[in-house]
Amino acid sequence: METTTQILEDVTVPEMMSCNSCLGSTDPEYLTYNLAVSGVLLAIVGMVGLIGNILVVKTYLHPEQAIHSTSIYLAALGFSDFFLVLTAMFLFVLEAWRHHDYPTLAYLYVVGAPIIFPVAAVFQTSSVYFCVAAAVDCFIIVVLPQSVRTLYCTPRRAKITCTVLMILCIAYNIPHFFELEKVQCLDEAGLEAMQICPTDIRLDPAYYAIYYTYMYTTFLAIGPLSMLILLNICVVFTVVTKGSANENGEDDTISLILVVFFFIFCNFTALLVNFMEIVFNDPKMLVYFVDLSNLLVVVNGTANFFCYWIFGTSFRNTLKKVVFGAPAKRSSNLWISDEENKNTSQTLI
Repeated sequence: METTTQILEDVTVPEMMSCNSCLGSTDPEYLTYNLAVSGVLLAIVGMVGLIGNILVVKTYLHPEQAIHSTSIYLAALGFSDFFLVLTAMFLFVLEAWRHHDYPTLAYLYVVGAPIIFPVAAVFQTSSVYFCVAAAVDCFIIVVLPQSVRTLYCTPRRAKITCTVLMILCIAYNIPHFFELEKVQCLDEAGLEAMQICPTDIRLDPAYYAIYYTYMYTTFLAIGPLSMLILLNICVVFTVVTKGSANENGEDDTISLILVVFFFIFCNFTALLVNFMEIVFNDPKMLVYFVDLSNLLVVVNGTANFFCYWIFGTSFRNTLKKVVFGAPAKRSSNLWISDEENKNTSQTLI
C-alpha cells in the first residue's frame, strides 16, 4: 500500500495548455487588422459571391446554355466557387469575430472547423481544376481544328470530366480531415475552454514537406498556373490575330480569358505566401499576408460573375431571361452543341 502511494506521489499531472498557444498571433494590432480584413471585408465580398455564383450556375445550366461544353465547366466552377466562398466565410469570418467576446461564434467555430476546413480544401482544389478544364476547352474551341473541337467539346464529355475531377479532388484532400482537432485549454481568465489545434500529423515535418510544400506547389500552384498561363497566351494570340472581336462568341471567349487572368493573379498571392513561409519562417509577419491571401481567394470566387456579365454577351442575354424573364438570344459563333457536332460529322463524312 505504501509503495502504491509513493508511485502516485511521483506522478506529475500535465498542466492544461493555454488557448492562445494554437493562435497565429495575439498581437492587438493584428487582431484589429484581422477583424477588418477577414471579419468585415471578406464577409461583404463573400455575400456578393454567394449570390453571384448562384446566378452563374442557374444561367449556365439554363437549356439555352447547357448544350455547350464550356457552359458545363463554368457552371461547375460556379458551383465550386459557391461552396468555396461559403466555407471560407465560416472559417475566416467566424475566426475573426470569435476573439472579440462572442462565445456562440467561438463554439460554432471550434465544433465545425475540423470538418469545414477539409471541405473547403476540396472546393478550393476543384475550383482550380474546373478553371483549368474550362481553359482547356476554350483552347480547343479557339485554337485547334474543327475536327478536334467536334470530338472533344461536347456537354457529355464535359460532365464526365467534371465528375472525374471532383472525385480526384476529394481523394487528394482526404489527409486534411486528420489535421485539426478540438482540445481542452485554459483561456485568459483561467477557465476551461475549447480550442482548435493542429494534430501530430499536421505538425510532422515530413508530412508538411511532402504534402504542403512539394505536392501543393506541383498540383495546386505552379502546375495549374503554368498551364493556365500557356493556354491563355495561345488563346489570346489566336483571338488577336483573327480580329473581328465584336461577335458574341468572341465576347464569351474574352470573358473566359479574363476569368483565367484574374484567377492567376489572385492565386499567385497564395503561392507567394507559401514560399514566404518556407523562406522567412516569421509567423508574426506571415499572418498578415495569409489574411490577404484568403481575401483574394474569396475575391476571385466572387469576381467571375462580373467578368461574365460585363464581357459575356451570351451569358448576359441568358441571365436576363433567368432573372427577369426577358427573351434571350443564343450565341452560335463560338459554342458547339452536340447537334452541331452531329451535322459537322456528317459533312466531314
